[in-house]
Formats: sequence, C-alpha cells, structure tokens
Amino acid sequence: MLKWVAMAGALCLQAGALHAQNADSKAAPTEAIEILEIGFGKAGLSGAGGDRLKGALADAQFVALGEDHGFAGAPELGQALAAEARAFGPLYHAVEVGPATMQWIRSRLGAGGPDALGDALAGRPLAFPFLSNREDAGLAHDFDHGERVWGIDQEFVGAPMILMDELAALAPDAASKDRLHAIRDADMASLANGAFDNIWMNRADPAQISMLKQAFAGSLPALAIVEALAASAHIYRLNSEGAYLQNNEQRSALMRGYFLERYRAAPEPAPRVLFKMGAYHMGRGTTPTSIYDLGSLLPGLAAANGLTSVHIAYLPMDGMVRVIKPADGKATAVQPYEDEGVGAILAAAEISPERIGPAGHYLIPIAPLRHRLAGKKMKALPAFARFVLLGFDYLVTTRDATAATAFETTGE
Repeated sequence: MLKWVAMAGALCLQAGALHAQNADSKAAPTEAIEILEIGFGKAGLSGAGGDRLKGALADAQFVALGEDHGFAGAPELGQALAAEARAFGPLYHAVEVGPATMQWIRSRLGAGGPDALGDALAGRPLAFPFLSNREDAGLAHDFDHGERVWGIDQEFVGAPMILMDELAALAPDAASKDRLHAIRDADMASLANGAFDNIWMNRADPAQISMLKQAFAGSLPALAIVEALAASAHIYRLNSEGAYLQNNEQRSALMRGYFLERYRAAPEPAPRVLFKMGAYHMGRGTTPTSIYDLGSLLPGLAAANGLTSVHIAYLPMDGMVRVIKPADGKATAVQPYEDEGVGAILAAAEISPERIGPAGHYLIPIAPLRHRLAGKKMKALPAFARFVLLGFDYLVTTRDATAATAFETTGE
C-alpha cells in the first residue's frame, strides 16, 4: 500500500509541476484593477473607496491597519475606521506600545488629552514610539481617553526615561530612588545624542534585572514594570548580539501573549479591535523578517467567532515622512519618503502611476492585483511588495503624504 501511496504522491507532484510551468504561459482571467478615491477623518470614511471599506467592516471583528511609520494619514485613517466600526458595537484599539508605558500614557490622556501627554513628554521624546506623534495620540484619546487602548508591544528602548520615575515613586528607600533616577538621566543624555548603544535597555543584563526584582520584592505594581522591562531588554539584547531571527520571534511571541491576555480579559465574548501597527505586524503569512506575526493570528481567531479580519496597508508613493533621527536637539526629522513597495506593484501590473492623482488618497482592493501577478511576476517582486500583495486586502496610498506631527515640534 505504501508503494501505491508513494506513486500517487509522485504523480501529484509531477502534475503540480506541469501546472506551475504552464501557469504563466496562459492568459489569466481579466479582473479590473480598481483605484478608488477615498476620504477620511474623525467623522468617518467618504468617497467610493470609503464606501468599499464600509462594506468590509460589518462582519469584521479585527481591523488590522498596517503602516509605514511616520505619517499623519495612517492614524487619521484609523480615526475614520473607528468611527465607522463603532456602529457595530464596542471597539478596542491595540498599539505598538508596552503595557507599562501604556499605563503612563493613559493617565496623561485622561488628565488632559494629547496636550497633557505632549507636556509630559518634554525632554524625552523617544520614551515610546508613535503615540509621541499628535495624530496617533489623538486616535488613542478617542478610545475613552486611552482606557480602551491595549499596549501589546515590548517596552521601547527609551521607556526607562519614564518608567524609572514610576519605579522611583514605589522605591523602598532614598538610595534606590537615586539609582533609578541616575538610569533615567543617563538615558536622557544618551538618547539626546543618538547614542543608542549606551542606554540602559541595551545594557541591562540578568544580574541587573535580578537586583531590581529583589529591591521591589512584594510590590506587585513595581514588579509588573520590572517584568515588562526584563522581557524587552532580553529582546533588545538578542538584536544587539546579531540574533535577528530570534529577536523577531521573541517580540512576536510577546505581542501575541499581551494581546491574548487583554483579549481574554475583555467583557465581550468576541471583542472587536482596531490595530494600527507597522505593516510587518499586520499582514498575513510569512513576513519579510521570516516569521509569522500577529496578523497571521487574526483571521482564524475571527473565523472561530463567525467573523472576519480586514487587513489594510497604508503605504504612500511619495510625500514627506517623519523619521527617528536625533540631531540638533531634536529626536526626529522630516524628510522625503522613498516608496518601497507600491510603485513596484503597479509597475509589475502594468498600471500607470498617473492613475494615482497628485493629491488625495486612493484605495486599491488587492485581490485583483494579486491574481494578475501570480506566478513569475509575483516571485520577481521585492520581498516587501510581495508580502503586501499576499498579506493584505486593501491598499491606501497617496502621492502627497504628510509627515506626522511630533510633540517635540509643537509650538514651533
């Protein structure tokens, strides 16, 4: 019997190979590539593209908005998606911020909104990513002043600038407070000069973490912060050692664990969540970093509840972007954006980039593009462009992107 199974398997493989050989030689069924104008703001979605997305939200338990960081448009699109999705019930928001840092952010948003958060960040703009931009903070604030926002990522490299203050407030003695403040001050000085190798998160070893745990033995709030810092320091240490695959695997596992913890604690049986994270985290399938990330978990989890996940990539073709670039007393800078995926996809599909107007935003349903480029054209694409085609349902793009507004530039 095993012989027959082996022969049948060989025939199947041969047939599959012949089919793959001939796939590119046959004309694929023609599907129209739609490029639809879309508008968005706090009130919701508009235009033909907005109508298309509205139809996709009705059955969506998860809306996974993946971005290239540093644009105003992605969180603004997130606000519009949230406004539309709330018509179907309560909604949560998951972000690339550590849970301990998110507690700190939540208290500032609750006290005075984005302005209060910006004031608290003065002098330490790299304490956490993305919510240090006004548009992203505004999106988080829309979720009950941050109360319905889940921080599900590692604590950022700059997090000790605020978390050491949180620990100092819980410290058992003056000497412990002084040590924690010294770590904070050293990190502020290093980050101001772009000396990332010198900051605590990149230098903390198991012995230092153990000392912190001993200092706060019996204090559950303090130990929760220490544990979050320890997990993050381990991930950063893998990166500094050149163990990049393990670094990404560990980070993804941490994000998945934090997410599922919040998901299971929600009062709703199938809580609905708007994610806004880097595109690598939000697409389905193997990412360009060679792992399965959070986006691959969402379709099955939603399907188990009779619902769907909708995956949207916000990727401009041109415009301006804000990047982390410490210099002249500032942590970030605005520079022209270099397209890493959209142009390659349109070129491979023989679509004129002029179909994307010089201003405004456009929605492109991805399935027809994916089908048109199946086979050799797909394999020839850059890894990121291929990931977008296979991992997302919709692409929102523009040739006139606006950079995010960092709190450190407010009032200039």
